[in-house]
Amino acid sequence: MKYIVIYSALLLYSIVANSQEKALMGSSPKEILALYPEIRFSGIIDSALILERPDTLYGIDGAWGYSFTDGKLEWIFFSKYIDEINKENFDKCLFAANELIKEYTKLYGKPDSVLKGNSKFRDPYKDHHWGYDVIEARWSNYKGMKAKVEFTFMGGKGEYSLLLKVNYFKKDYPYYD
Repeated sequence: MKYIVIYSALLLYSIVANSQEKALMGSSPKEILALYPEIRFSGIIDSALILERPDTLYGIDGAWGYSFTDGKLEWIFFSKYIDEINKENFDKCLFAANELIKEYTKLYGKPDSVLKGNSKFRDPYKDHHWGYDVIEARWSNYKGMKAKVEFTFMGGKGEYSLLLKVNYFKKDYPYYD
């Protein structure tokens, strides 16, 4: 039993240590590079410098993005679109979202809001729909940041994707989207 507890603690530490947990709003690109030596230049969007590093969150391969305006970190995001629509991928995303919400609840406290949508897989090729919200949790102030975990089944005009997102914004950012 003792070994299971130690192993679980190490596993949680490794997940948290590899997440974005160390980065804070207002950091410079140099500070973020020191935290994550594997980070790479991704591009410039609307004059914002974007750096990116690969990561896997509860079985979902994706990348963390770090957006800098005027040399300061303003937005941290993880997003993964999955275009292969099936129950297995839906369940993987739902599992990851739920585990992230549990993990962040331990770290940040109870979410300020949790929006629960439809947590059942609906095959759009057998049961037509326009997509739906699955789950979302929001924290309004963690270390001066807003945080959000979201899983959405996106759909429209015959195109479908499963989308898992994690976002961190400055506390004074007026929107979560």
